[in-house]
Amino acid sequence: MAGILSIAKGSPHWWLSNSIWVTPVGDPTTAPGTGNPVAGKSYNTSVVVSDPYPDPVDSGWNLFVCWVIPTIGPAPVPPAAQILNNAPVPPVAAMSSLQVEAADTWTPSYENNGHECMIAVAYNAGAIGGLPVTSLDGNAPSSDVFSIAQRNLGVVQVKQGGRRPFHYAFQACNGEHVEQRYAITARQAPLSDIEAFLPGIPGGKSILHKPGKFEHLGLTASHKKGGDGSETGPEDLPSVAIAPRSCQPFSLNGVLDEGNALIHVTQSLDGEVVGGLSLLVMAEG
Repeated sequence: MAGILSIAKGSPHWWLSNSIWVTPVGDPTTAPGTGNPVAGKSYNTSVVVSDPYPDPVDSGWNLFVCWVIPTIGPAPVPPAAQILNNAPVPPVAAMSSLQVEAADTWTPSYENNGHECMIAVAYNAGAIGGLPVTSLDGNAPSSDVFSIAQRNLGVVQVKQGGRRPFHYAFQACNGEHVEQRYAITARQAPLSDIEAFLPGIPGGKSILHKPGKFEHLGLTASHKKGGDGSETGPEDLPSVAIAPRSCQPFSLNGVLDEGNALIHVTQSLDGEVVGGLSLLVMAEG
């Protein structure tokens, strides 16, 4: 057990890991898998773990996989019902990767309107025992005993007819033991930022050819759904206080009349991004 395992983070946005994906049960599709799981349908979750070193990993490493509601900042370790895997990783040859399927299937519920994100942790249980953290920070650097990655990409389709508002609920968390003040921002981003994920989303890469422009894009400090999308808050919340080891609800709202558009929401502390999620909004028709 001389080797070290890691899970690749997303690049350039670390919360968009391409090493975690889901596929419908019975569907042999491989990465990047399904980008918009449907509530009530069962999925397999796959994670790629890698040993980039000249020594193989024969035993001792576990893979922890869970889902949480969309979260920026360190997410609390969820209850058992949201944990899909916490079991030993099969042997991994030196300088190679292995696709591992979670032991339990995942059936998305309508909690938070069916939107969730996936988090995977590889850790050296032989050296440190159980999961070595009390909160899951997708931006935490890998070490010789621990590696974590997050896939936090939501997909919303707005309905036809009249104005087309959208609403996306998420939470921002503080994993520290003291209150922290964070800046939370929402920005429209190029659709090309998620090009690698588009094969698993209805429309595929044709999404790139129909860019749209948001109106009234903004953040509100609650999960309450707005009206026509024009009553949203600002795109920047420069100083949000979050109590120690707790989370607060937020929503992303706006209007997209046509085309497709991408938003990155980030949570920063002293200018450093410590949490993020991305949302693809698609105007039907």
